[in-house]
Amino acid sequence: MRRYRDLLRRRGMVRWSSVRLVTRVPAAAAPIMFVMLSKTQLGDYRTGAWMAAGCVAAECVAAPPLGARLDRRPMLGEARLALVVTAAALVAVAAGVRWLPTAALVVLAGVAGGAVAGLVGGLRTLLTRMLPEDEVRTGLGWESALTNLVFAASPALVTGLAVGVDGRLPLLLTSAGALASVPFLRGLPGIGDVPASRPDGERGSARALLAAWPIYLTSAVAMYLSATVEVALAPLLERHGLAIGWTGVLLSAFSIAAVAGGLLYGLRAWPGSYRLQSLALLTATAVLVALAAAGARAGLLAVAVPLTAAGAAQAGLVTARNLSLHRALPAHSLSAGNSVMYASGCLGFGSSAAVIALFLSPGGATALVLLSCLLTLGSAWLGAAAERLTGRAPAAVGSATACPRP
Repeated sequence: MRRYRDLLRRRGMVRWSSVRLVTRVPAAAAPIMFVMLSKTQLGDYRTGAWMAAGCVAAECVAAPPLGARLDRRPMLGEARLALVVTAAALVAVAAGVRWLPTAALVVLAGVAGGAVAGLVGGLRTLLTRMLPEDEVRTGLGWESALTNLVFAASPALVTGLAVGVDGRLPLLLTSAGALASVPFLRGLPGIGDVPASRPDGERGSARALLAAWPIYLTSAVAMYLSATVEVALAPLLERHGLAIGWTGVLLSAFSIAAVAGGLLYGLRAWPGSYRLQSLALLTATAVLVALAAAGARAGLLAVAVPLTAAGAAQAGLVTARNLSLHRALPAHSLSAGNSVMYASGCLGFGSSAAVIALFLSPGGATALVLLSCLLTLGSAWLGAAAERLTGRAPAAVGSATACPRP
């Protein structure tokens, strides 16, 4: 773990890590946060579900244009504005949940999610600029671990605070965290710099973004599979006579393994190009999820072991995917590209959740999970084949410790 100790000693890394944690909480906690708010304050889940849907939809729509703004403007002012707007929207939802109409609450939830959507890609781009090229892989592995840590801890914390104290408290704490992170922004290296000019102009940047479509496809199908796991796991357990109370434990194991997987991936160089690594790890994740679904009839252990391994593989996949984009795009388009990739992941997650909601029944849970795995594999491999046919196959990285910037 010496690589991570050295990483955190770099100027600005502790500040960057703090800001990254805070800005990931709205995305990780928003669905359960709005649902629990609605249940505890209004007595039903429906309004919270609409707010969660509005938040995710706004993230998908807002991420690409806000990310593109960060490629043209100094990030400091944009990040401050995003965090303040998100904090204000969350306070407004908490204060007005009992008297505002549902439409107004959905709009405010969308503002809360959409305002910080560009920071997902922007802060990742800032991280790659803060580090020498031979430490980018370790840095992105660290980011993956932080993100998975937030996604592992947030649902349990939100539920405990909402049920045990007050349903408005998670929103107020998230808002306070966003505001508290604003002073940390100024100390981040390069956050106040004017981005480099675009030598190829807007049209060339758009072409570069479009050419990275196989990476966006990987993001979408990876999140499609992730949503399948989260939404279909309880019906899958029920179908095979296992207690659905194990759902939370298994999902926590999946997330904890993802934290470890992200850290492990960042420790060393791995054979093959980053695109090849992404494809291999996505294939491994899909196969492991399929094994968990097919093995449910054999008992809980047959689900837990492959599902935990799938979490570790998915974390490596996410980091390899991020490195693929870092290698594929010019520096002046990275924030936009990371944001488009984030939006594609949101679309993949949302479409999977919608498909499962429409077609899932306890009796058909195993079949639907297996079909989702096949769809994931088919989409990923067809995308890779199309990439090769169009002559855009990535160059191999091999075991090199650095990937030169284009």
